[in-house]
This record gives sequence, structure tokens and C-alpha cells, in this order.
Amino acid sequence: MEFKQMVSRQLEDRVYDFLCGRRSKNQKAVCKAIHGGILRKTVVKISEVDHLKRSSTCQRCTGTMIYLILALAIIWTFWKLYTNVYHYWETRGIPYVEGKFPLGSDPWLCSPSKFIGLEVQEHYKKLMGHPLGGIYVGRRPDLIVRDPKIIKNIMVKDFAHFRNRSIDLSFKENPLTQHLFSLEGSKWKALRVKLTPTFTSGKLKLMYSLFVECAQRLERKLQEDSMKNDGVVDIKDTIGRFTTDIIGSCAFGLEIDSLNNPDEPFRKIGMNLFKQRIKKRIIEMLFSVIPGLRNNIKSLRKTEELGNMFMTCINETIEFREKNNVRRNDFLDLLIELKNQGHLIADPQKDVKVEESDHLEKIEMDLGMITAQCFVFFIAGFETSSSVQSYALYELAYHQVVQDKVRREIDQVIDKFGGVNYQALNEMPYLDQVINETIRKYPTLHTLTRVCTKPYQVPGTKFVIEEGIQVLIPVYSLHHDPQYFPDPERFDPDRFSENNKSSITPFTFLPFGEGPRNCIGMRFGMLQTKIGLVTLLKNQRVIPTSQTKSPLVFSNSLSVISQNEGSIILKLESV
Repeated sequence: MEFKQMVSRQLEDRVYDFLCGRRSKNQKAVCKAIHGGILRKTVVKISEVDHLKRSSTCQRCTGTMIYLILALAIIWTFWKLYTNVYHYWETRGIPYVEGKFPLGSDPWLCSPSKFIGLEVQEHYKKLMGHPLGGIYVGRRPDLIVRDPKIIKNIMVKDFAHFRNRSIDLSFKENPLTQHLFSLEGSKWKALRVKLTPTFTSGKLKLMYSLFVECAQRLERKLQEDSMKNDGVVDIKDTIGRFTTDIIGSCAFGLEIDSLNNPDEPFRKIGMNLFKQRIKKRIIEMLFSVIPGLRNNIKSLRKTEELGNMFMTCINETIEFREKNNVRRNDFLDLLIELKNQGHLIADPQKDVKVEESDHLEKIEMDLGMITAQCFVFFIAGFETSSSVQSYALYELAYHQVVQDKVRREIDQVIDKFGGVNYQALNEMPYLDQVINETIRKYPTLHTLTRVCTKPYQVPGTKFVIEEGIQVLIPVYSLHHDPQYFPDPERFDPDRFSENNKSSITPFTFLPFGEGPRNCIGMRFGMLQTKIGLVTLLKNQRVIPTSQTKSPLVFSNSLSVISQNEGSIILKLESV
């Protein structure tokens, strides 16, 4: 027992000495061997781990590089395919404005303030010396026509090649779009034939009493306004309410009074339709970059709530009139007549002779079709006529000599006819000059569009306009071209005097378009404009104030309709 304890103590002492470094030569040799083996094993293990890590890292790097190369290849392919169209005009030998990724020739799509008419005018100037030239809207090649002779061919002589406008709409999803402005081909022709008799002077004369009722309210409103706030008014808003009342009465049979009711729902609808938003600008930009997107975003084409409201309004009005045998001689009455009889009773004055040929496509004037015509009537008249009147009054405020001359003519005609009747309005040539100069300087449609429906060789050239190409008629640019209208920024009604108007180059003055697709409602618009201006100017003088913005600034509305920014503030003085 004692021997075992002694051996155990000696073993412990040696272990202790070994651990403390007090080792014999043999022990040291053993330690070196042990240490060497452990170290070699450790190095081997570390080397293996390091190799595995490097191998894994290389694999990850290789995978990342593959994905990166693939992504770059996809981007390059997309860019190549996208920008390949930017050689369209160059390969055809047509002068053009260079297109750049991604918006083509038109950076205005991203600009919140650039007026599209001015942007097109910049392209127009860059193409000076050429009868036509190409631009790129997004990745779509469009053709700008500068030569009035070619414009005449497109709009009149060779109209069969350019029958359609560039409007892509779905009638099933939005029935309000089946109106004359957007229909194409045989459907458009058939509807145009049906609707042409609704805007003859004879039909407008029957509606004139409705215009007079609205004009009388305007006259009372102006008298009230001239007594308040030192006579300072927002003439744009006042005239806008006046035209809203006329449209509501003539197109929808509604007795509304937005002149005296700021919260009139009918007026609010129109304001919302023309209200511009950043969202709309972005959406239009996307459509220009990816044209097919328009067909795949249903929510952008649906106006269900608005459509239902108009449909209900028209349906209830038609039912009431037919049930109670009510006639107002308005636009809606004419549409009801078309619905029930398929044609209109002949106009005794026979301003337009149109016969519906057997080969025309049959169009049923059902409730949806009637509502669509009333809707476009509302859209077309809401902003355009009120803008023309507002711009005319703005110019007259700064040109008192012209204003006095207009007022003298009004007084003379009123004395002759004993009032402002339909015939009296048609015997005011100087007022016509003022209106024409206004719509020359401020055209309501800054650009007209036509789409080539079958290949067309431009006369005198080798160039062929291919099917599907959109053609732009730059109305604003033509109206402001000093070659056709010297000193174009000057307001000069004498350009359209009897002696001077014959010197105007044909197809350079296009406020209502030309040819078979000209504005069918231009007589209605002119009548509305005349009665509004006469009602105001016969009793009131308009003058600018410190609040009047000059010159007028137009906004990027992303619309073919020119809209100025903000209000037009003028002062009224009784005369």
C-alpha cells in the first residue's frame, strides 16, 4: 500500500515537472515529437478549411459574375431593342429631331410646366427649311408636317389615307368614348352623316332662345360683380360658368345656374375632368415609353362612376320628354329624333345636304350612343368656348382702341335690329375679326393629329408614310410662324379684315381643323362665344389690374386643348 502511494507521488511529481518545463532529455524529445505531430495535423486541418473556403468563395463569385453578365446582357438587349426605333427616320432619309432614351424627342413629358404647344414649336423650328420631319414621342416615330400644301393633302385631298385620329379607346369598357371625336373608319363616317344636320344654322336658330336665357343671367351677374370688390372679377371663372350653363341646357336639358351657385355639381364635374395632376403626367409618360401599356391598365380607361351619372341623367331626361311629349329644340331633342326615326327632319335652310348611302355602316342611336355624344359635347364646349372668350377679353383689356371699335359695332347692330337676336350676331364682322385673331394667337387645339390608315406617298417626293404612323399638324406653330403671320405675338384683328384675309396662306389658320374631320360643332362654339362677348361688352368695359398676369402662361396639360395657368383677373367698368 505504501509502495503504491510512493509510486503515485513520484508520478505526480514528474507530471508536475513535465508540465512546468523541468524535463529530461528523453522527455524533451518526446515532447518535440508530440508537438510536431499535433502541429502538422493542425496545419493540415487549417489548410483543408482554407481550401474549402476559397473554393466556396470562388463558386459564389463565379455565380455572381454569371448573374451580372446575364443582367447586363438583358439590359443591353432591352436598350438595343428600345432605341433601335430611333433610326426610323434616318433610314428613310427624312430630316428628324434626334430621339434619346427613354423619352425620345420629348423631355416635356417629365416637365410640370412646359406647354406642349411650345415644345412642338421647338421641333417645328428645328425642322425649318423642310416640308416635313420626324420626331420621337417615347419610342413612337411621329411625323410633323410644316408645308401647308401637304397639310391640305392630308386633311382634304387625300383624306382617305388619314381618316382616323390617334385615340386608342375601348367602347366596351368605357361607353362614353363611342363619340364622333374618337370613332374610326366606317363607324365614324356613318355617325358623322347622322349628326351633321344637328349643327346647321337652322337648328342653331331654334336653340337660340336657350342661349338668350343664359346670357340674361350672365348680364345680371356682371352688373352685380361690377358693384362689388371695385369691379375686379376672375373673368375666366365667370365666363366658364356661363358656358357651363349653356351646355347643360342645350346638351342635357338641365336648368342649372352655375353663375350664381358656386357648388353646382355639373360645373364641378367639368373642373375635375380638366384638373391636372402629377399622376396623370406620369401615366402619360409611361404610355409614351410603353405604348402597349395603355391597353393593359383597365383602371385608366374606366370612368364607371362618371359614365353612370351621365347615363342616368340622359335616360331620365329622355323618359320624361317622351312620356310628357316635351320639346326644347335643343341638342338632346335632335338626338332623340335620331334614336326614334334614324334621321333628322330636313332643315328648311338646307345648309348641309347629306344623304345616308346604303354602303354606310348602320349605327343604332341607343342610350349609350346618345350619352356619348352629349358627353363629348360637354367636354368640347366646357373649356374651349370659355377660353376663347376669356382670352379675347384679356386682349381687349390691353387694347382699348380695339375694344371701343367692337363696342361701337355692337351698338350699331343693336340699334338696327332692336336687340341681340340671331341675325344680329351674324352681322358683326369686326367682332368676327377679333375672335379669329384670338383663336389665331391662342388656338384651343395646339396640335391636330391624324393616323395614316394606308401607305401614302407624299406628292413630289419618294417618301412613303407607312400605315400606323401618327401625323402631327402643328396648329400653334403655324399660327405663330412669322412667315404666315408677321409679328405673330402682336394682337391685330385687321389680319382678318375683308381686305387682308385673302392674303392668308391656305391651311395655315386651322382653329377648327379642315376637311371631313373638322370640328362639327364650330358654329355652336362661335355662337356661344359671340353672345357671351356681346353681353359683356355692350354694358361693360374691361381693363387690366395689378392682379392681371401678363403675358398669359400656358401649362403642360398633356392635352390637345390649350389651358392657361391660374385665373384671368380683369376689372369691369360700366359704360
